[in-house]
Amino acid sequence: MVSFQDRKESLKQICDPANRGFLLNIYGEAGIGKSRLMMEARERLRKNSPPTLVFYVDLKPVSQRAPMERPAVLLQELLSRAEGRLRVEGQGVEYDAGQIIAQLTVLSNQNPVTLMFDTTETLQEDMEFWKWLETNLIGPLVVEGSVQLIFAGRIPVPWRRVEVRRAVKLLLLQPLHPQEAARELAREVLRQHNAHWNEAVLEQAISLVLEFSFAHPLLSEKLAEFIAQEWQPPPGYNTGSGRSNSDSLDFGSEFRGKLCKEVVEPFVEQHLLETVEPTWKKILWWVSVLDWFDATILQRYLRLVAPNMSTDKPDYFFVQGLTRLRIHHTVVWREERGDRMHGVIGDIMRHCLQVQKPEVYRQACLKAAEMFDELAGEFEDDPEADRYRQQAEKYRRRAAQEVEV
Repeated sequence: MVSFQDRKESLKQICDPANRGFLLNIYGEAGIGKSRLMMEARERLRKNSPPTLVFYVDLKPVSQRAPMERPAVLLQELLSRAEGRLRVEGQGVEYDAGQIIAQLTVLSNQNPVTLMFDTTETLQEDMEFWKWLETNLIGPLVVEGSVQLIFAGRIPVPWRRVEVRRAVKLLLLQPLHPQEAARELAREVLRQHNAHWNEAVLEQAISLVLEFSFAHPLLSEKLAEFIAQEWQPPPGYNTGSGRSNSDSLDFGSEFRGKLCKEVVEPFVEQHLLETVEPTWKKILWWVSVLDWFDATILQRYLRLVAPNMSTDKPDYFFVQGLTRLRIHHTVVWREERGDRMHGVIGDIMRHCLQVQKPEVYRQACLKAAEMFDELAGEFEDDPEADRYRQQAEKYRRRAAQEVEV
């Protein structure tokens, strides 16, 4: 495992004694570092003075049980990580939850107490589970205010109770700092797998990692490992003889395409789009070209760029599909002017498409421009038409840049 990088402000929100008793919801796309942040925070909390009692629960095993069993399984998971500090009489889940609350309150009078719940997205759609949890465990603990509660998942937990919603603080986990922590992460992985590379080679290999990962930590690790194992500098470059180490390395279109095919594409499919339906996975590769969109824009764009994916599909297919992606799969995020791909997912996918299929990417930009031109024509003198014309011109410039390259 590589060293923990950065996240100073996030750790401060979790570990600062002044924050004791609050409800924190950490969220961000797959592989962005939520679980790693929780593990680091757990170790630091335990080293505080006085040490914090930390009980960590992964919700994935809970999600694998039948819905009616989940409250009991959750309590059992919590008990199994309490190292004998919590006990129940087994008189029903509501009664047992009440006993746990009472014991946690007593423990918090002796030492700080933190409960951590990870991978909340695995239960995101089970509203009955969250209703039960709010009513019987989280709500009472929030009102009591003596136990720190931390939840981590791809999107915020669907809290409903007023006292819980008022207490929750959201923490969106971003990619690592691209010029600091992300470079150190890539450097460490590269050195682990290829210790003889000199600094000049390392710096350029690091830049290649970040070009494709956009500082996403897990993808950065996978790219760095692949580059260290599959690529070698030209003869003489690594030792400084024969050519100047200040020369820019040419990794070549073949190797860059290999990076996409063997690292980025599988990562996107298996991690970032893990729970997305196969049809929408294909659609999202086209969507990554767009900076923002809505159901209407997406439908019209697909009719131009990939007509086979939109033929005979009614309007509600796109409306419902985007809603599912936004709420359940955390791939699409609603912003002021429309939807966009969540976090750096769109950046990663778009660059991969651009490297592997430059002509396809260029044509997609031209089709996006054509689509926005059509919309501008329909709005005529409306101020909205100018905005669409500006969008069309932006995509034409991107297509032109691709030709120049």
